[in-house]
Amino acid sequence: MMKVIAMLLGAALSVSSAGPSAQADKTLRILSFNIREWTRDRDESGEHYWRKRMEAMQRMIEDVDPDVICLQEVLPPAGGYVPDGYRRVGVGVSHPIYVRESMKASKHSFAIFWEACTVAGIRIVNVHSRWEKEVVERTVRQVNGQLTGRDVACGDWNTGLRSIESAGLQMQSARTMLGEPETDTFANFTKAQSHGAIDHFFVNGVTPVAYRMVTDGYGVSRISDHWPIVLEISL
Repeated sequence: MMKVIAMLLGAALSVSSAGPSAQADKTLRILSFNIREWTRDRDESGEHYWRKRMEAMQRMIEDVDPDVICLQEVLPPAGGYVPDGYRRVGVGVSHPIYVRESMKASKHSFAIFWEACTVAGIRIVNVHSRWEKEVVERTVRQVNGQLTGRDVACGDWNTGLRSIESAGLQMQSARTMLGEPETDTFANFTKAQSHGAIDHFFVNGVTPVAYRMVTDGYGVSRISDHWPIVLEISL
C-alpha cells in the first residue's frame, strides 16, 4: 500500500513540475517597439533624455519577458540596453530582432524597411516602413514574399491598418482577430495630438491568443514616442 501511495505522489509531483514549462512552451511572446532614435534626445536635462528612456526600456523588457524582441529606430549604443539573456539575429542596424539565448533562430533577409528570421518554426518579419503609398506597397510586396505559411509581421508601419490591407498584405491583423480596439500607438513628443494606430501585428497560419499595448513609463513619462505592443501566439 505504501508503495502505491509513493508511486502516486511521484506521478503527481512529476505532473506538477512539468506543468509550468509545458504551458510556457505552448506560446511565443513577441514585443514590437519603436524606441525613437537616440540622437533626437541628447539633452541630459530634458524630460526625454535618451539614456533615461533606454534604462526604462530595459526595465520594461525585463517585465514583459518576451521570447522575441523586434525594435525599430535603433542606433548604437541604444541597442546595448537590451537586457542580458537575448542575442541579436540578423545584420540589420535600425530594426534588429533579438531572441532568447536559449531559443534556436535562423536569420533570413534584410532590407531597408524590414528584416526577417525564423524562431520556433515561425517566420518573424520586423518592419519599419514609411507612410508614402508607394513605400507601403513596396513593403507589403516584400513581406508577402517572405511568407512561409506560419508567419508574424510586426513593427512600425507608419500608416494605418486600412492602408496596409488595401496594399494587399496576405496576412490578418492580430488585433482585429482578437477583437481589440484600434488604440493609438503613436503620439509625437513635440505635438499634443495623436497620430493613430501605426504599429501593428499581422499573422498568417498562426493563432493569436493575447495582445496588449504597454503604457507604463517604467520610471519616465514615456519610454518613446511609440507605445510598445505585445502579442502572444499559440505554438
